[in-house]
Amino acid sequence: MPGVVIIGAGSGIGLSVARRFAREGLSIALVARSGNTLKTVADALVPTGVPVVALTADSTDQAALRSALEGAREEFGVPDVVVYNAAIIQPDLPGELSVRAHQDAWAVNVVGAISAAAHVAPDMAQRGSGSFIITGGMPEPKPEYVSLSLGKAGVRALVTLLDKQYGPAGLHVATVTVDGPVAPGTAFDPDDIAEHYWRLHTQPRQAWQREIVHSEQDDLSPEASTQRWARGVVGELLGAWQKAFDERRTNDIVSLFTADALFQGIDPELFIGPAAISAYYDNVADGTTAAVDVLHGIVLGEGMVGGFANVTFTDSTGESRPMRLSIVAQRVEGGWRIRQYHAAARAEVTDRSVVRVGGTAPDGL
Repeated sequence: MPGVVIIGAGSGIGLSVARRFAREGLSIALVARSGNTLKTVADALVPTGVPVVALTADSTDQAALRSALEGAREEFGVPDVVVYNAAIIQPDLPGELSVRAHQDAWAVNVVGAISAAAHVAPDMAQRGSGSFIITGGMPEPKPEYVSLSLGKAGVRALVTLLDKQYGPAGLHVATVTVDGPVAPGTAFDPDDIAEHYWRLHTQPRQAWQREIVHSEQDDLSPEASTQRWARGVVGELLGAWQKAFDERRTNDIVSLFTADALFQGIDPELFIGPAAISAYYDNVADGTTAAVDVLHGIVLGEGMVGGFANVTFTDSTGESRPMRLSIVAQRVEGGWRIRQYHAAARAEVTDRSVVRVGGTAPDGL
């Protein structure tokens, strides 16, 4: 049975992540150093009905952590997802902590994640699938949180290293960066944050992100949340499209479209389907690159989203051609794909308010 291992499984993000994956029917293995914490979290998962195993281990005790991970494997097999959520969160100024205190914080914030990855990532990569996600923080270092800032910088470096080592084999390594104190009913509600972990795990390979930042500026109203989600879908698709376009990987570009996709590029000719779209991109001049700026996303219906983006194409001589894209994306087996793609010339404007939601069109249009 597929499963999720959560290391540092407390009553905040850890529990919310467990519930989010349990909703999808995945079994849950909880790892924490406190038996009382494990019991509280395990009891809270009983209503989900999924199998749950609780394993005691300190993330800084390599032997104990390996033993817990082996216990999880014996119960559920090689995990689909490993979430490293352990951290020491404490205020400390430069020079305030002893060397030993810094070492202790680093051991939890970074080394425990290394130990976990070294034990589980090879088997996940050998299988060719899975996600290893680390809870991050501190998008910008803060002098009042020295040890945590250093630790979270280490997490970003670790994610990059693990991605280089295991990403090509199919393991998605990423971090969810939480830019504030976690508390229910706030901008940092753990249930909202947990959605990022599921989103990372379910991203198609060509649209993998290495980091998602959850900040206080996020508007968590239902309408804004829906638009943000739709914009994220559009952004993931166009991000994968841009990378494949820049690297001249036509097959990977075509894989982002549905089998009956409608396509209009920078010329007036119309195309339908993969073969025609492939021929179009094969004719793009070598050395041409694209820069994408997603403007808006909206849910169009069940399994359908749309959005707008600015794209600037630059040829090998440095000449730029600003365009505007509108796309419609459809959820199909294997993830999201572009159903309709339309490019049009745009003037060089920077006012993002050109995206109008509701109301009337400007005079003359």
